[in-house]
Amino acid sequence: MVRPSTASAIVVVSMVYGLAPLGAQESLREVAFVEAVTGRAVALASGTPTLLEPLDVISDRTRVDLLASSEVRICHYLTRRFLTVKGPARIMVSAAGVTVEAGKGLGIAGETCNPPLATSTQGGMVARGSAK
Repeated sequence: MVRPSTASAIVVVSMVYGLAPLGAQESLREVAFVEAVTGRAVALASGTPTLLEPLDVISDRTRVDLLASSEVRICHYLTRRFLTVKGPARIMVSAAGVTVEAGKGLGIAGETCNPPLATSTQGGMVARGSAK
């Protein structure tokens, strides 16, 4: 039998080493990044509103509200496509895709995109998008 103090220590250690419960990891999973924004686009993740800017990362189950005359272009990792939404609109970005809750539809570009990749090289330039 595990004593309560030992069980607490195991939970704390597992959180420090990235072994948090699957639900906690899943809600922080990155599913897209912002390529461009015109106007104002507000992301609501974990109850905190944030203005989106280029190169911002969007996590799973993030709601994005676009005001009138606004536009956001994102790279969705699963579809590997650039998606454009024009405001006024409300969308939900998840690992499975992007859902339009209110407003206009999505514009899906023919251009492909890729999630950012880690590198072991120091310095240099980080580029997002597809190589041509």
